[in-house]
Amino acid sequence: MSLRFIADRTRVEVKNELNDMPYITTVNSVMEERQCVLLDIMRLGGKEVRLAAGRPYTLRFFTERGVFSFSGVMRGFIKKGDFDFMLFQTSGEAKKIQRRQSFRLACGVDIEFTTIDGEIVMPHKGFIRDISSGGIRLLTVEEINPTHLVQLQLPMIDEKFWVYGTILSKREVPEEAKYNWQHGIEFVGLTNAETEKVIKYVHNEQQKSRAR
Repeated sequence: MSLRFIADRTRVEVKNELNDMPYITTVNSVMEERQCVLLDIMRLGGKEVRLAAGRPYTLRFFTERGVFSFSGVMRGFIKKGDFDFMLFQTSGEAKKIQRRQSFRLACGVDIEFTTIDGEIVMPHKGFIRDISSGGIRLLTVEEINPTHLVQLQLPMIDEKFWVYGTILSKREVPEEAKYNWQHGIEFVGLTNAETEKVIKYVHNEQQKSRAR
């Protein structure tokens, strides 16, 4: 994947070995011929975060085609009008990140969901342990059949926001007092707008956590 597939305003995670949680910013513009991108300067607690030039970083771009990772080096700052932007030069080929490997946000939200087996629809209640751009880890009382389609309510994003998912993994959780099973669920069939809603929620909550 080349940089020409990265649109302006694409969300980006910027991470190196020194920061446990990635910085979140957006693409201002792409200079494909130089293999460079201009990124908005991050803000934490209302203050600008100016990264040191010359250091290597990993850049993850949340595009309509999925999440892609590039190696990059911070080259400095470029002024456009009244604003400064960070200049990153990327290297190597992009690596596509499986959605379940992308950043997970601790959540802790009670939800309603249904399992669908053909024409049989069964209501349940559960607890979201964490969420990422590609799915959730869901605690339940009952074990969910992996062949069943799951329809989930995500009230922390929107009270009317329901998505579909499939079971990727499951295990018993004897350490949990209220729930017996943990399921890894991958979202399926999300539109670009719905995916953007999930990514925006994860990133906004991550920024709030940093600001605190």
